[in-house]
Amino acid sequence: MLSKKEFVAILLLVIALICILNAASFGNIVPTTTSYYQLAQQSASASTAYICVIYALSTWLYHSNFSEPRQHIRIVFLAMLLIMIITHIAVLVLTIIDQYFNEVDDSINLTEIHTNFGMTCRLLTIVLTTFTIVLLVVVFIYLCIITVQKQKEQARRRENIE
Repeated sequence: MLSKKEFVAILLLVIALICILNAASFGNIVPTTTSYYQLAQQSASASTAYICVIYALSTWLYHSNFSEPRQHIRIVFLAMLLIMIITHIAVLVLTIIDQYFNEVDDSINLTEIHTNFGMTCRLLTIVLTTFTIVLLVVVFIYLCIITVQKQKEQARRRENIE
């Protein structure tokens, strides 16, 4: 059976893999210099993957016998998760606007500009970004519950000592 930390770590590694796949699939549509939305999406995905790998591996590479540093790391990670969620929501909105509500759509059909592979990659990017947001929210809620439980536990210990 996995511990809470290991469960979160494996979920973070899955998120990192999805983000790397997302950045790679979106990189095949158009050159990065022609789409700043694509650059924003790739940057958000790559940075999320990097942060998730660091926090996931810290489960097995870092250990503290004291509960306060672990609690501080949880709080910092909650802040990082919140930033990643907001960033991915912003990137998702920009990607949807760029793909479906672009001013170019009025004058030209996007399927004539992009190949079927490019359009599939655009749709795949939207799906993977949505899935990433859902997984990040799940980790955020789970970690919030753990953090609140641990804070209550620490408060009880302090009362028993005094």
